[in-house]
Amino acid sequence: MFEILEKRTLNPTVTLMRINAPKVARKAEPGQFIILRTDADGERIPLTIADFDREKGSVTIIFQIVGATTEKLNHMNEGDCLQDFVGPLGRATETEGLKKVAVVGGGVGCAIAYPVAKKLHELGVEVHSIVGFRNKDLVILEDEFRASSSKFVLMSDDGSAAKRASVQMLSRSSSTAVRSTTESSLSVLLL
Repeated sequence: MFEILEKRTLNPTVTLMRINAPKVARKAEPGQFIILRTDADGERIPLTIADFDREKGSVTIIFQIVGATTEKLNHMNEGDCLQDFVGPLGRATETEGLKKVAVVGGGVGCAIAYPVAKKLHELGVEVHSIVGFRNKDLVILEDEFRASSSKFVLMSDDGSAAKRASVQMLSRSSSTAVRSTTESSLSVLLL
């Protein structure tokens, strides 16, 4: 069984949980995921590894409440245990050999972008994080991104959080962005 060590509401539909899972934490890398079950009869769902602490043996997941299983997961509390917590699964994001990177994430997808930005920052890479949300009430991981970025840009569709813009506008023009930044040795990771 895998104990929930921390539960925190990030916004009305998104929750962060830190899970005691030493074997998963020992091998986890940014870009990987886990599969969990809340109980023996529960559905298996995949969730991104949003963070991990090898020393404490914990793995952080962030999920949006969108269906029966995430609703059930959201009703669990600190001290409760998950039936299964399998991972890490999937291929880790390649982070070696980069010097200057723009990490772009939007909405709950920032749970995928954050561990990549954090790892790159720890490797001494110049990280420019660009994150966007529909409005200021949906912003997640702002402090974490600021701590892991050389430059941090927060955007919201309605302008209530900071700059009025959308990361989708950036991703639509990503081929132009990549072409123009290649000359200045900037890698763009759209996550």
